[in-house]
Amino acid sequence: MTDQSIVDSARKRWGLIIIGIAVLLIIILLVSLLFIPGSQKKFPATETPQLLIVPVIKITQTPLESTNQPDSVTQTESATLPTSEQQLTVGSFRISDIDGMEQLYIPAGEFLMGTNDIEAKREISGGRAYPEIPQFTYFLEAFWLDKYEVTNKQYHKCMEAGACTEPHRIGSYTYPDYFTNPAYDNYPVVWVSWFQATDYCAWADRRLPTEAEWEKAARGPDGRKYPWGNDPYSADKANICDVNCTRTHQLNAFDDGYPDLAPVGSYPAGVSPYGVLDMAGNVWEWNSTEIRDYPYDANDGREDPGGIDVERGWRGSSWANGLWWLRSSVRYHALDFYSWYVLGFRCAASAD
Repeated sequence: MTDQSIVDSARKRWGLIIIGIAVLLIIILLVSLLFIPGSQKKFPATETPQLLIVPVIKITQTPLESTNQPDSVTQTESATLPTSEQQLTVGSFRISDIDGMEQLYIPAGEFLMGTNDIEAKREISGGRAYPEIPQFTYFLEAFWLDKYEVTNKQYHKCMEAGACTEPHRIGSYTYPDYFTNPAYDNYPVVWVSWFQATDYCAWADRRLPTEAEWEKAARGPDGRKYPWGNDPYSADKANICDVNCTRTHQLNAFDDGYPDLAPVGSYPAGVSPYGVLDMAGNVWEWNSTEIRDYPYDANDGREDPGGIDVERGWRGSSWANGLWWLRSSVRYHALDFYSWYVLGFRCAASAD
């Protein structure tokens, strides 16, 4: 190695040493700055991240009993559910967890069905009323009946579930957007056939009432003429063809407040002995029964749900009818595929 090489090598070593010392001094300076008082950034409380702890509550929903179980009845929302049929009586009710309908308990027992010769022989020009004679006593087991007619809103819910088809028409007699306008949500659904009514009741875990069940719920065990008793009609008892009505049965002496259909439950003065509303007027109601002569017999085939083009019964009269039709024994009928702007329904269920 030459003298020049030795000198160059020494210079390189000194250069590296100097660089190392400089780096070390810089590190020492930076470290010292970190520990000088007042040199750290202060974060105000509002800038400090906060952990929000939200309690999670698990809710277990206990569904109401099936509609064929009597122990699902309650008198009030806070009451204890009855545990035996002996606790059920007139006024007992339950609420469907499917469509929200209030259902009333109709006790077992006998009632008068049909009417006497004088009423039944009254001539109805152009009508389709079916014979109401002879009058007879009939026994029924306990059952449940909807307090109100099924509404547009409830029927919409069935359609949304895919269990019901749209009514045959949207408008009523005077309301062109009757079924689609939310203003009529609480009005009875119309323009539905017997098959559509049957489908709805099946979806709601119920069925159509027989004509015997319907008549008992309307007039009670004492054979009264109207749901409210034997007193004459007044405008607070039912929706009929009054002064507002433009039909041929118009009765100018009465004003029930509606020219057409009315919201369900609008006439509490017309309540039946069991608390059922709108059993006279507003809309005719499908029942399950094939229309046949009296006396009624549930076991003679008239309650067979099969078949098509079967004449099925209607009950209750409508807003387009006059006074004679309000009687609880009146029977009307049409083929099962028929629908009309005065025809709706309510559902029933056996209590056993």
